[in-house]
This record gives sequence, structure tokens and C-alpha cells, in this order.
Amino acid sequence: MSVLSLTLVHRPDLDLVIARWPSETTPAELRRDYLAIRTLADETRCGRWLLDLRRRADVTEPLVNTWFGHEFMPSLRGRYAAPARLAFLVSPLRAQQPVVAVSAAGADCLVATFTEEAAACHWLTADFNGLN
Repeated sequence: MSVLSLTLVHRPDLDLVIARWPSETTPAELRRDYLAIRTLADETRCGRWLLDLRRRADVTEPLVNTWFGHEFMPSLRGRYAAPARLAFLVSPLRAQQPVVAVSAAGADCLVATFTEEAAACHWLTADFNGLN
């Protein structure tokens, strides 16, 4: 397998997949990384992901966002016992910048952005209407 540009772990104690990018990556690397995240999530049957983007300067790369919203997110539909939950962890400065929606309608995926890891983990592990 090729070398990934992120740190990727499954935390069985929290039932989370955690991905952290330590630096900038190319669009091709990002697509490869997201596919690796999905592979680990499939292997562990874990549809709750903490995606730490705080060290990436460009979190709105247009080509990746289009691919992510129109191909990748819809591929998560029905993959896990409950709708996938993706928590994007961003820097406070990045959180103030406008974001273009990246999700295709009806993707059966819950997405939220956070500036604090504890809040992101709480949201990821919360019981949403018995869907936990």
C-alpha cells in the first residue's frame, strides 16, 4: 500500500476512526487518504469519523470538494449500521471563513465542523434519536 499523508487510527474504546493530517497534501493524496479512511471504517464497521484538518491550510480545495460531495459522501450511504457521522476539526481562524457545501443531497451522512476536539468527540458519540 502507498504511504498515506495522514495519521489514521481506530479507537475501539470510543468507536471512532480518527484521521489527522500533519501538513499540506495534494488533491490526489487527499482522495487516497479519504479512501483509506473509508477502508479502515469498513474493516472496523465504524461510521463515526474525526477528521482533523487543523494543520492543513487549504481545506476547501475545489477538485477535492467536488469529488468528496458528489462521489465519496454518497458512497457512505447504507454502509454502516447508522448514518455516517463526520466531524471536521478546524482551526478557529478557518472556522470563521465561509464554506461551500460539499455534500450531495440525501447522502445519509451527518457532518459538522468543530474547533474543539472534545466537542467533536461528544457530538460523534452522542445518541441521535436512538441511532447510536
